[in-house]
Amino acid sequence: MQAEAFPWLGLRSKFLEAQSQVNQLRIFDLTARVSHALRIWAVRYPLVRRVRVWPLALSVAAAAPFAGVQALISAARVSLWVFTLDDLFDEERVPESEMMRRADRYRALAHGHAAEMAEDSLAAALQEIRADLSRYALFESLGDEWANALCGTIDGMVREFQWRAMLTRNPDMALPSYEEYVANGLYSIGGPPHVWASLITTNDQSTPERLDQLRPMERIACTCIRLANDLQSYGKEVAEGNINGLVILGKGLEASGVHPIEAHRGAERRVRSDIADGLTALGTLQSAVGTKTRRPEAAIADIARFVCNFYEEHDYHTFLSQAGMNAGR
Repeated sequence: MQAEAFPWLGLRSKFLEAQSQVNQLRIFDLTARVSHALRIWAVRYPLVRRVRVWPLALSVAAAAPFAGVQALISAARVSLWVFTLDDLFDEERVPESEMMRRADRYRALAHGHAAEMAEDSLAAALQEIRADLSRYALFESLGDEWANALCGTIDGMVREFQWRAMLTRNPDMALPSYEEYVANGLYSIGGPPHVWASLITTNDQSTPERLDQLRPMERIACTCIRLANDLQSYGKEVAEGNINGLVILGKGLEASGVHPIEAHRGAERRVRSDIADGLTALGTLQSAVGTKTRRPEAAIADIARFVCNFYEEHDYHTFLSQAGMNAGR
């Protein structure tokens, strides 16, 4: 199906084009329902940017079209919260000392501990998100996994914030290795807390018995998403002074004598190859997990497949304006 045949003009997605028309219609119906509920929810939290609601709703629906609307809303709220936290770190709208206090507050709330709210609407949103997830039967066995994943995302954002600050003070500082960057970046992109929220809300009771097979899928899926984001956001990240996987690889090639233009091309080839290898590995792992419904492994693999494809054409910050849609509706 061509892009112009989609219910929303401007969307280009090979992932969705490969779906049957029945599945496409279900995904778009779920997207409309989830995005409507998310917009209503987001109104209560002024820091949340509603421009991301529709593409985020589409992502969770495309990855788990077998899920009910409420389950998708619960998972999507997690990622919408992570997007908002990322904005706070990237735009440095509060002093560094306050950001670190907030990070500590959010870690405590993720684990269900009491914390000083200090008129922090993002803290209130996180408290509500955790309470919502705790209603699902699998939260008892997987809730700590989700909390640890969210704390890993907070830690990853803190580290990237610190890298950027150090690079600003000393432009000649040694960059982290590509491997170190990716290990941190698969968390800072926000993938792990989404994965565990999806596993909780999918509600396959065999999931706790398959964690040894699902954890490698989580790591690979989130790595692919991080690298796909790096490809899409390279120009923006460089302009903002952020460290990016392509920057690290490119600088390494330049240090070995490669011309900067060729170094960037080489870095891009490496990242694209790593994404392709990761998606192939996900398919192999997915076929071997064997949960009762096979939905948990599908949700992990397909969030990576959809998002990596989405980043080839769009991004979550500007999709609505690029598609000619009214961001406020």
